[in-house]
Amino acid sequence: MNKRKLTPWISPEPRRGFSAFFLCAAGFLLGVILGVLLSGGVLEGDSASEFFSEYGKTLLAGSFDGGFLPVFMSVAWYHLLAILFSFTMLGVALIPLVSAARGFTLSFTLAALVRLYASQGIAAGMALVGFTALLSVPIFFLVSVDAMCASGELVRIGLFRQPPAGPGAYTADLFMRFFLAIILLLLISAGERALLDAGIFPITALF
Repeated sequence: MNKRKLTPWISPEPRRGFSAFFLCAAGFLLGVILGVLLSGGVLEGDSASEFFSEYGKTLLAGSFDGGFLPVFMSVAWYHLLAILFSFTMLGVALIPLVSAARGFTLSFTLAALVRLYASQGIAAGMALVGFTALLSVPIFFLVSVDAMCASGELVRIGLFRQPPAGPGAYTADLFMRFFLAIILLLLISAGERALLDAGIFPITALF
């Protein structure tokens, strides 16, 4: 059997980028669906409900406190995982799972807060998944597609013993894109930290 037919996302053709995006997007969508479904288990008196209750009270009261590093990690954690997994052959399996986890945390947070707080939960949920998510999620997809392609190239070379496609798995352009993504995430985190200090609350990760 042709090994390339088994691994379309790690083939040297241009379609591998589309295939990597499709896998990451499918994982993200699956995570979103699971987050919405599992948020239905957040009931009054449960530990999860108590956690959201206390966090929501703090959020709505405007008394959140913390440094820059926790904010940065809440924004960039999944991006950093995708970059890390790009350096291993396991990345072709792990990066879609990271994408699913990202979709799950966002949807579970929003759905649970809306369920617990009703109209107040809508405002709190929009604050939690506000402009930071709108900026960081597209960056995550760009990073994850690059990471998937790099990991797939490792699989193609190491597991299927095929010659490198073009310049290989890791190029100066790839590292430049990773570097620019981290710079953007630092800027987004700095903006969120400034808004937190000003009493305005965009996303702060709950997981």
